[in-house]
Amino acid sequence: MGIGDRAYMRNRSAPREPISLTAWTVGVLVAFFVLNLIQESAHADFLGWMILDEAAPRPWQWLTHAFLHEGFWHLLGNCLVLWWTGATVEQEHGPATFLKVLLGGALIGAVTWFLTGLGGRHDGFIIGISGGVYALMLVALLDKLEHQITLLLFFFLPVTLKVRWLLILTALFTLLGWGFSELPGRHEWHTWKPAWHDGIAHSAHLGGLIFGWLAWRYLNRTNWAPSYAQVQEPMPTDAPSPAFETPTEEDPSSRPLTSAQARAELDMLLDKISAGGFGSLTAGETRRLEELSARLR
Repeated sequence: MGIGDRAYMRNRSAPREPISLTAWTVGVLVAFFVLNLIQESAHADFLGWMILDEAAPRPWQWLTHAFLHEGFWHLLGNCLVLWWTGATVEQEHGPATFLKVLLGGALIGAVTWFLTGLGGRHDGFIIGISGGVYALMLVALLDKLEHQITLLLFFFLPVTLKVRWLLILTALFTLLGWGFSELPGRHEWHTWKPAWHDGIAHSAHLGGLIFGWLAWRYLNRTNWAPSYAQVQEPMPTDAPSPAFETPTEEDPSSRPLTSAQARAELDMLLDKISAGGFGSLTAGETRRLEELSARLR
């Protein structure tokens, strides 16, 4: 196939990439939000079976609660972070890992929330995918601690900080909210009262952070120092050192190619341009494209 046969050279658009699982997830959450609006406007109750009720939890509610949200801002906040961090996890680890981290964070977040209320009033319920979003955030950002990001506080105030500080502040706010608001608010303690009431399930966020950290450690387990590693004894100084020759890497452009091989290599470069544009080529690939094009003229 020559360059003239390419879709972009025939003034035809290249095939569209499939919709990411992150985008599908955001779409599903928005769809359930619309269904909830219909439910409220119709004064019906066809989504109540999805809410995780503290008094009588059902097996499916440990996950189904994540698809519902309390109001537009709750949905918007989760979807924005999900779109940002979920896309990173999906690109770096694949759609399957994205789904496992999201659902696992939501599940562990719900379990943590339930355990926080043991011995309390048992009159609460939980909805929202925040636990899964927090888990995705850790998996996406823990290996980028020194990167700088700019956040728009209240959607108009830009604040630039390192990822490290973003995660520290997130964890600190979660712990403070759990210890000073949610935990005493769900129990009738005489010596420890809530400092404020915000209605946020901080324990679910905490569970998501814990699961996200464990998931990140698992995904990066090849970097762990194994405890069973043995220390190799140094070789005696009088023993001859083995001589190793480091093979030199051969420059692909220096090898003689047949016309068929040259055309196949050219096709690979053109396929890359078709998928990502000319800007996706490295400087070396651009030079190689010019060499192969000149050779096959």
